[in-house]
Amino acid sequence: MNSFYNDTLYPIQDKVLEIIQKSDSPFYLTGGTALSRFYFNHRYSDDLDFFVNQDTNFVLDADQIIATLGKSAVVEIKLKSTTYYSIVVNELLKVDLVNDVGFRYGEAKSFPEFNRVDNVENILSNKLSALISRDEPKDVVDIWIIAKNISVDWPKMFQDANSKAAGIFPPEVAKKLTEFPTTMLEKIKWINDQPEAQVFSADITNICNSILKEEID
Repeated sequence: MNSFYNDTLYPIQDKVLEIIQKSDSPFYLTGGTALSRFYFNHRYSDDLDFFVNQDTNFVLDADQIIATLGKSAVVEIKLKSTTYYSIVVNELLKVDLVNDVGFRYGEAKSFPEFNRVDNVENILSNKLSALISRDEPKDVVDIWIIAKNISVDWPKMFQDANSKAAGIFPPEVAKKLTEFPTTMLEKIKWINDQPEAQVFSADITNICNSILKEEID
């Protein structure tokens, strides 16, 4: 697994990041790949998710990126709408271009490899929304890794999450986290050792206690 990502998929990701950075487009990298490759290095991630927020030039900018990528890679358009493009680069890398809702917490961060990477707090608010709307082990793991590594202002985080999608409340999030079966940790493509189930469960309990304590306070 390591060799596929390190020798094949990640070099394609790096090339796409380089091309988009040089294009000076407004898109920023977000999601699990941003979280793992630029912050915590905890799991392998397959896709690149690029967002803008209610950008009236979305279609123009997305078309320009696809045209630029097409000069040095094979680009297949899977889906195209006024707010969402999904493409595959070199038959391996899925890239999503999204015109998201207007609200966004904080600003993008600059790294040597890419100068517009979403901040951890905004990624977390999106992960809370994703946790409620789907059942993906990676969402639980990403929330876990963030909460273990930064101090989270949970009331503010839920306020931000509900500014993007209504109906995201602490009890529901805590319930989803608590009910997560640790056997699903095997579905994650861990870069380092998979956490022990008991340790992971204890961490989740602590995270849920923090979420619910903030709500009570």
